[in-house]
Amino acid sequence: MKSLPLAAHLRPENVRPRIPEWRSWFYTALGVLCFSFTFPMTRLSLRAFDPVFVAFVRGAGAGIGALFYLLLSRSRMPDRRQMVRLTFAALGIVALFPIFLCIALKYVPATHASVVGAVLPLLTAVFGVVRGRESVSRRFWVLAALGTGLTGLFSASRTGFHSVEQADVLLIAAFIACSYGYAEGGLLAREMGGWMVICWALVIVLPLELGGLIAYTSRIGVPIGSVPAEAWVGLLYLTAVSQFIGFFFYYKGLALGGVAKMSQVQLFLPFLAIFAAHFILGEQIDPSAIAGMLAITAIVVAGRKTAVNGEQ
Repeated sequence: MKSLPLAAHLRPENVRPRIPEWRSWFYTALGVLCFSFTFPMTRLSLRAFDPVFVAFVRGAGAGIGALFYLLLSRSRMPDRRQMVRLTFAALGIVALFPIFLCIALKYVPATHASVVGAVLPLLTAVFGVVRGRESVSRRFWVLAALGTGLTGLFSASRTGFHSVEQADVLLIAAFIACSYGYAEGGLLAREMGGWMVICWALVIVLPLELGGLIAYTSRIGVPIGSVPAEAWVGLLYLTAVSQFIGFFFYYKGLALGGVAKMSQVQLFLPFLAIFAAHFILGEQIDPSAIAGMLAITAIVVAGRKTAVNGEQ
């Protein structure tokens, strides 16, 4: 049997284009930047709206937008296996995370939420490894744990090392659900693309979100006339950016660079949230925030240099 000439192996259909690494970091960072405003924007919306109402509105509103996009683009439906995975991801990032987060932020400030948010990178990496069977080095895990511990220690020091309260339990539950949705969605984005993953995830749970919103508002009502503009801005941001646009960037970054590796960009989230809370809510920033940012940056850069496949 004659072997094919070298030129045949180098045809465009046989050569997979190499994607520049900076793109994965760029898209992931954009997603994290979008998510960093979630805590203060939630607190802003809670000045006028009920926590459960906020959770249902962000899911239902983003779901309606996603449905229109899918209809206009005539996107094909995912297969049965993808639909099951999308359903579980959607339950995490669209249903459980917003409800737990909104209830918790009714009782604790946005900066306090960043304390528990330090667990997100490590949880997302764990789910990425378990669900995607990604191979990571020991050095990666050491740096991930170090970064998470440093972030948690820094954030906890800002709140006076409070004992575990009910709000903290809700935040932990919210971030577990969120990290699973991040990881599963990032893996699915390799097959479907970032837009398709978040759109279908939102549409799958849209009946649940709409039904819950209608039932809740019919019983509680909405004080539309007395709502200040800042609360509407917060609610709009949560719906359009936190629940929709941010996921496109984040999932695209995870798909390009790998869930375990790219999830470490989340180490910046607590510090970005602190700065966002300062500018939006007027919460104080001390010099330790800048020192913490420099330390976390060094760890993330070090983690970037670890070989995801096979390095011991």
